[in-house]
Amino acid sequence: FTNIPQTNGDPQFTYSYNPCISYYEGYSSCSYGSTAACQYTENDNYYMLGDASTETMYIDSDTGNNYLQYDNGDDGRVTKVYLMCDQNVDSPSITADGDGDTPLTYIYHLTTKCACPGGCSDSSIPTVPPTKPGGGGGGGRENSGKSGVAPGEIGIVLVIVMVTGFVTYFVVGAVVLNRKFEKEGKEMIPQKDLWFSLPFLVKDGCVFTFGPLVNLIRRKVGKGGGDYENIK
Repeated sequence: FTNIPQTNGDPQFTYSYNPCISYYEGYSSCSYGSTAACQYTENDNYYMLGDASTETMYIDSDTGNNYLQYDNGDDGRVTKVYLMCDQNVDSPSITADGDGDTPLTYIYHLTTKCACPGGCSDSSIPTVPPTKPGGGGGGGRENSGKSGVAPGEIGIVLVIVMVTGFVTYFVVGAVVLNRKFEKEGKEMIPQKDLWFSLPFLVKDGCVFTFGPLVNLIRRKVGKGGGDYENIK
């Protein structure tokens, strides 16, 4: 459900909600892919109203209606989606009341015959989240300007590029040395002397960098080290 207006007609806020799967939308935490409900303001700010992984069903003690609750929204926001039974409704409809009665607790009413006992049979559930869900609304974090690309995906791409470049360097270098300079065996390794001496260079670098620190620690604990000897 996208572009859901607030029931009191306040144009500042619009909402979105997906009862089936998590989705991403806009900026800030709504773009992280775990959203169940999101709010959008006319100032172009997005606020996650609940995490899809926290979905829990309760029964309202006053009305007896079932509702789905989503926790861990921005700044402690909580969403409650009341499931309204109507056997005559073929296409579900939804309203968003905002958080007027209880601050940071957002109320939706989802009307569908599937909320009735035996109201509808199981149907296929979408597996691909919408790429651009509709609005969401007020109060929360400001637009952070982040895109929907997760930092981990960037790291994976960089690692793949580095490994590919490294392998290409050795393969192309070995082919050139073999075909053009008729090298064989270890002589086919590009810049062989550098790679064979690399472990020793790394060792020397570590000794140079951490040696003074090790000596200092040893002197502090009374074990000597460096240019000093223990006094007996």
